[in-house]
Amino acid sequence: MTEADILRGISVAGRFDAVVGSEAEALRIVRAALPHALELPAAVAGQPYPSPPQGIKAWFQVQPAEPSAGNNLPHVKYVDWTGGKKGRGGSWGHIFFPPPVGP
Repeated sequence: MTEADILRGISVAGRFDAVVGSEAEALRIVRAALPHALELPAAVAGQPYPSPPQGIKAWFQVQPAEPSAGNNLPHVKYVDWTGGKKGRGGSWGHIFFPPPVGP
């Protein structure tokens, strides 16, 4: 899948997931696709994830792997409800990337 394919997938209504080579690449692509979105603080495994402020309709967040939810890789989760919610014009999904390599 090309970067253009991923940008297009994020921008259209519905769920879209993709895999890229790094966290930096995932963030760069999501920032380009959703320049109006709020970047939330990164989530930490085992702690409550920071939520967007009330009224924010587009946001993204780096999240750890969540095997219990079927997300086996760390990822950038994104939502854009400016066009409507799920099934009504909104877009949402995950841009997965490999876990960092230890020292």
